[in-house]
Amino acid sequence: MYHFTENPSSKPTYFIFLIAAIAALGGFLFGFDSSIIADTKDQITAQFSLSDFQWSWIVSVSLLGSIIGIPISGLVADHISRKSMLLLVAAGFILGAILCAQATQLNILITGRFIIGMCIGIASYISPLFIAEMAPANARGGMILMNGLAITFGQAFSFLLGYFIHDISQSSWRLLLWLGTIPAFCLLIGILFVPHSPRFMMAKYGRDKAYEILKKIRHNEIAIQTELHEIKLNLTQSSSGNILSLFKKPFIFVLIAGVLLGIFQQFSGINAIMYYGPVIFETAGFYPIKTTLLATFWMGLVNFLFTAITLFYVDKVGRRFLLLSGILLASLSLVLVACYYQWHLFNQKWLMLCFMSTYIMGYCVSVGSLFWVIISEIYPHKIRGLAMSIATLVQWGANFVVAISFLDIFHRFGEIKTFCLFSLICLCAFIFIYHFIPETTDVSLEKIEENLMAGKKLREIGQPVESEIGEVESVGI
Repeated sequence: MYHFTENPSSKPTYFIFLIAAIAALGGFLFGFDSSIIADTKDQITAQFSLSDFQWSWIVSVSLLGSIIGIPISGLVADHISRKSMLLLVAAGFILGAILCAQATQLNILITGRFIIGMCIGIASYISPLFIAEMAPANARGGMILMNGLAITFGQAFSFLLGYFIHDISQSSWRLLLWLGTIPAFCLLIGILFVPHSPRFMMAKYGRDKAYEILKKIRHNEIAIQTELHEIKLNLTQSSSGNILSLFKKPFIFVLIAGVLLGIFQQFSGINAIMYYGPVIFETAGFYPIKTTLLATFWMGLVNFLFTAITLFYVDKVGRRFLLLSGILLASLSLVLVACYYQWHLFNQKWLMLCFMSTYIMGYCVSVGSLFWVIISEIYPHKIRGLAMSIATLVQWGANFVVAISFLDIFHRFGEIKTFCLFSLICLCAFIFIYHFIPETTDVSLEKIEENLMAGKKLREIGQPVESEIGEVESVGI
């Protein structure tokens, strides 16, 4: 049975919340810039006389940028500070947004989108990684999810801006893209005032510099000295990380776990719904097109709200409980969506919206949010940046596969088989999580690494797992 006792000495300070909020601007930019382009389709297509293929290239080139940017950044992520990486990301977002907003030629627009895509890919793992290394163990999950909350808020906010600004003029798309520079400048300025992570300072400049950082972000001397000892011991025992070491025991096991969790996150169907929601809702009997757009926006809103709920409970009920219960709810909901099509319940469209909403809820509280938490926690310090970049790279690759293949699958096999396939994948994810994903709640990153290096089973490198259901009773939920 887990024991979620609160350690007063390691409560997060207001300053650490401010640091997490600034770092989470990387997540906001991830969500905003990946979604804002959808608001500009008709105007950009008309202004540049684009074919469907050219528009698809504008949309997908950012995914290509993410896939290329992640491994390049991963090679240096464990050698330069996370803070420095976030500064580069902020500058890249500003440059990309300016190129897109001022573009008078298609190749300039594509170049700007490619740069933004590289920054999206890097921000998708550097922001939660930086937060994970700054946060105290007993609040780490919720603080990492501040980044996930920022992503979903950025997505919803971009749709809201598009709704209000789109019809101002035929060139309002330029204003929408210019607005992306504002949060990027906020990240650039804000990150200048936050410290480097204590782990980075210990590795590069020694104990005294790490102590100065911890003095700012921890409450008392006992907590500081304990963490200093753990970090120093961890750095002393860890060998220098490189790409070959990732494929040796025991690193290969946690690498595979993170990679598979990222694949399940995408193959569970979330971005099929987010990218092609209007198409799905149209086949479900929603019309006119404005109604399908509203239904899709509702999915984004539910995603945002339940990311917020996950943030508040992830450090109370634990990672595994949320992962297992959430992905099971997602699987059952997708079966009900298939039943909606099977029984032709198109005169009761609220049922479809309800089933899709419960799917989003289950997805969000499980792999949707917690993939980023888990991969921020299970990798040893020396390979953490590189391993996270690989897991994130595969996750983006899976995202690309879903984006490019969904419509073909949907039209070729039909709605029922498609949603049953997604449900089956969610069920496979449940089995995988049950057997291999550890409970990392309230366990320090150093302790997780110590357990891994000691040869413990993957599922046991955090808290020992004795029971899954029933833990909730111990926290009063």
